[in-house]
Amino acid sequence: MGRLAFILLDGLNYETAQNSLGYLEHLVESKKCAKLHVHGELPSLSRPMYETIFTGLPVSQHQITNNYVNRLSNQTSVFDLCATAGLTSLAVAYHWISELYIGTPFHPMKDIILHDDSKKIQNGFFYYEDTFPDSHLYSIAYQMIEKYHSDFVFIHPMNIDYNGHLYGSKSKEYHVATMNNNLYLSTLIPFLVEKGYSIIVASDHGMDELGLHGGNSLLQRESLMYVIDDKINKDMSMTINTLQYAPLMCKILGLKPTKDMAELEVKFNEK
Repeated sequence: MGRLAFILLDGLNYETAQNSLGYLEHLVESKKCAKLHVHGELPSLSRPMYETIFTGLPVSQHQITNNYVNRLSNQTSVFDLCATAGLTSLAVAYHWISELYIGTPFHPMKDIILHDDSKKIQNGFFYYEDTFPDSHLYSIAYQMIEKYHSDFVFIHPMNIDYNGHLYGSKSKEYHVATMNNNLYLSTLIPFLVEKGYSIIVASDHGMDELGLHGGNSLLQRESLMYVIDDKINKDMSMTINTLQYAPLMCKILGLKPTKDMAELEVKFNEK
């Protein structure tokens, strides 16, 4: 079994990731990180893509069709597979993740902190304001990783998406939010590597100049994935789609994918 930290930079498009994530691009240039082009599934909306990311299923199958479909997932997720295999999970994430995989509706006074070994995610911190500072989220994640030593860690900042909606993807505000995440990642990633984690940094969808996503334009669909893992080919150049996230996480964690997940396209150097 492996250990994995998955950081989802909500709403970050391809162009801004490549131009503003200087630390991750340095790791790519230094052959310490693989970089994959992601052509996102449709619709390019958050709640449907969260379910696609963690189950490996298209929207037509899992039926979380838009952001207003608020119900528990009825599919097998990576969190379920971890729990079945005896692996522990930690989520420091937006409250929609809690509503998909813990319980709904989310109660901001009762559900912000999770410690329950009977759940598929055992430990968590779930925020409910899009303006919750990414800097604070990374600090909370750092401390919870130190405390719980979870096998699977999910970290989910929202300020890039928030500023994209307010100002558009060409704005200074959107790029500053991305560069701030680059700063926080340059502190967190060495810590995670020292703790023995493989790392995925990716997005759920992109963002266009008008501050919109949900449609079929390249700015709304295209993003990047960075993978830090000893076995992955660092020179790999390929395009994947969002359906590949779940089987990739399974591969790194040492889990058997569900029969409905797509065959993994990313190749690893097996020892």
